[in-house]
Amino acid sequence: MGKWKIFLLAVFVSFGVALAVAGFVFCKKPNIFHPSSIPSANELRRVIFQTNGKITSAWLAHELHIRKGTDLFSLDISSMRERLETISQIRNVFIEKRYPDVLYIKINECIPLLKLIANVGGEKKLLLVDTEDGRIFSPICYGREDVLGLLPVNLILKTKNRSQFLSQAGMPTVKELIATLKDEFPDISQSVKFLDLRNYDHRLGAIWSTIELHLKNGIVVGLKPQNFHLQLMKLDYLINEKCQHNLHRIKKITISASDDAILEYK
Repeated sequence: MGKWKIFLLAVFVSFGVALAVAGFVFCKKPNIFHPSSIPSANELRRVIFQTNGKITSAWLAHELHIRKGTDLFSLDISSMRERLETISQIRNVFIEKRYPDVLYIKINECIPLLKLIANVGGEKKLLLVDTEDGRIFSPICYGREDVLGLLPVNLILKTKNRSQFLSQAGMPTVKELIATLKDEFPDISQSVKFLDLRNYDHRLGAIWSTIELHLKNGIVVGLKPQNFHLQLMKLDYLINEKCQHNLHRIKKITISASDDAILEYK
């Protein structure tokens, strides 16, 4: 019986020594990160999506082919970001993997100021003009009601290619005009049929620069790009006081901030 005790003791001692040696060797190994050390499947369970515009999560999932259960580690977020940033409505994109199961996507979209119908490759298309820098983009996830309140514009489009338009300069000035119309002269604003920027030079102070308002009664109003409040006050006076019974004879009114209005008759 004593021999068995000695034998078992020797086995336990040997096993303990082996464990100690194995632990020492493991601790001495360099701590190198291998992709294989990550679990083979980090299943995507949730997409957190934020935007400042109209793009929906359903459109995004379809565009990027995002499916629940996809291996999060294998997703190429650089390609996803590049794909989205080729879309004219999207300014920039931030995408981040949040392990173990979340994909975070934040999109910064263009915000429209104006709308226009343009001939693109022989096809008529609705395009929108961005508030910030005047870039022109094709609307995604916009409904009819989303563009009803936008003022139509007539302008000469310059293109880099068939799918990309150059930005339209002078948008801060145009934005100021539209804000003045809506906030201070709602009656005139509602009578505007479209805004004409074809003869507009964005260089502030250029004497020959004009922004034209085409009214629903057929009158064209030319404004200089300075002090819209004063010019629109003159227009309001002409329409409602001085020329109220004579508007049908007027075809054009040119107004500046410093000079009297010039009326042209039919």
